[in-house]
Amino acid sequence: MSKFKCILTALLGVVMIVLAVVMYVREASYIFMGKTLNLNEIIEEGGEMPRGEFVTFTVEYPLGNYAETREMIAGFIPMPFGKTQQYAILCEDGSIISAEVGKKSKIAELEQAVEAFYNDKTAAVTIVGCVATNNSEMNGYLAEFTDYLFEGDTASAGVTPTYFLIDTTQTRASQFFLYFFFLLLGGAISVGGIYRLCRRM
Repeated sequence: MSKFKCILTALLGVVMIVLAVVMYVREASYIFMGKTLNLNEIIEEGGEMPRGEFVTFTVEYPLGNYAETREMIAGFIPMPFGKTQQYAILCEDGSIISAEVGKKSKIAELEQAVEAFYNDKTAAVTIVGCVATNNSEMNGYLAEFTDYLFEGDTASAGVTPTYFLIDTTQTRASQFFLYFFFLLLGGAISVGGIYRLCRRM
């Protein structure tokens, strides 16, 4: 490996370490103290969806499950056995958002809440996750689902499907270990690059 490649390798490791530290600092209040924004209050006050922030949301009007997805690590590495469920949720302001849920106990709670909703009852379920955006494929499934529910006329029903998603798979533990992994990997890469560089000198 040339000196230039050794330097690039070491720098790549340093960049990974810096990014991991930045993310730890950015999400420290959630990872270490469990602090989240109250999404119900934000919606009631007409605020914008806090994209990229961790929120707590009490689901009162779950419309149902519309897709099954593969659980991802860091948003792009598929887990071999992990599957998540996508739920459509009606909010107080008439918007429809999605929730991606992987925990079996929470899925069971949501299924009971969906059944209660269609029997004119309320079974509130609290979820915690990061506000993100649905990909185009999931948006397509959501559009098909809402068209079916509202007979292709969501405007007359006063509801608006959105691309917003609450990703409940991003837990405090998963975020901590994800960034810790990148710290270790970055450290190993930078040390390896520096070691090879020193050997060539």
